[in-house]
Amino acid sequence: MSGADSRIPVTLVTGFLGSGKTTLLSALLRQPEPGRLAIVINEFGEVPLDQALIGRTEGQVVVLSGGCLCCAIGGDVVSTLLGLHALRAEKPFERVVIETSGLADPGPILAPLVQAPELTGLFRVDGVVAVVDALQGLRELGRQRVCVKQVALADRILLSKSDIAAPLAVTRLRDRLAEINPWAPLTTANHGAVDAAWLFDPGAARPICEHAGHDHDHSHGIGAFCLWFDQPVTWEAFARAVGDLTEAHGEAILRIKGLLNLNGRPVAVHGVQHFLHPPEPLPDWPDQERRSRLIVIADRLTEAEVRSFFSNMDFVAQASRKECADAS
Repeated sequence: MSGADSRIPVTLVTGFLGSGKTTLLSALLRQPEPGRLAIVINEFGEVPLDQALIGRTEGQVVVLSGGCLCCAIGGDVVSTLLGLHALRAEKPFERVVIETSGLADPGPILAPLVQAPELTGLFRVDGVVAVVDALQGLRELGRQRVCVKQVALADRILLSKSDIAAPLAVTRLRDRLAEINPWAPLTTANHGAVDAAWLFDPGAARPICEHAGHDHDHSHGIGAFCLWFDQPVTWEAFARAVGDLTEAHGEAILRIKGLLNLNGRPVAVHGVQHFLHPPEPLPDWPDQERRSRLIVIADRLTEAEVRSFFSNMDFVAQASRKECADAS
């Protein structure tokens, strides 16, 4: 993809029941300049939109006083987003925020944004934010598998209610979140107060895999680790390796994201479960590191098992360069 991406960014806000997602959205709408948002919720009544925010209701869309829109998912994500896009000329918005239900696995919600041809030309996934309750989060992570998946799929993590939780409990929760998803930036938000720039700017996140050598390998459950590749790779070799990996392990691969050195140029890659986004060329490297790096969040797989699928990737790149040298 070249030039500026004109597609509408979509941010997914996930989190277990009572984690504070609706409080976050209400606080966001009260910020002076949140931008023109289209907020997609599961059903009206779940988000407490008070009369100070509601401007008027038009069919299934609530027009908020600040110019934002709010609608409930009608049927499925595809039809809802297409319906919103059809309204954009009359009711312009700059970003879509989808709030999932507390019991929802984010993967199937993200899938059509990556896979459905009707959507991929209009919308792009800009990030997944997981809201975690500092009071109940540690217990829910131990009891509710969907809660772990919500954290595992997140690009950033928002810790709510930390002001009223015991400091030791917050520390233990932070440690557990780092085990599941060590590279997702984490911040706290009391009463939903969070900077919209932090929430909506995944590009500002610290460079991925910055803590090389501190991988988290949890063959007993969901865990994350980072793979490094010293030599530039080809997209064909990478896509083939990911295809073989997902064919062999399917739903065990929860999230893949990374930065590849494709013939000397930086390219961002993202995958959710067995769906791999098209590669996104970047204008420049985010840091001085030029090695390819890949975060894999997987369910009951070891780093060695995953790495085996990429064992020939460097060889393919080296062979390509050797062939070019021989030809010259």
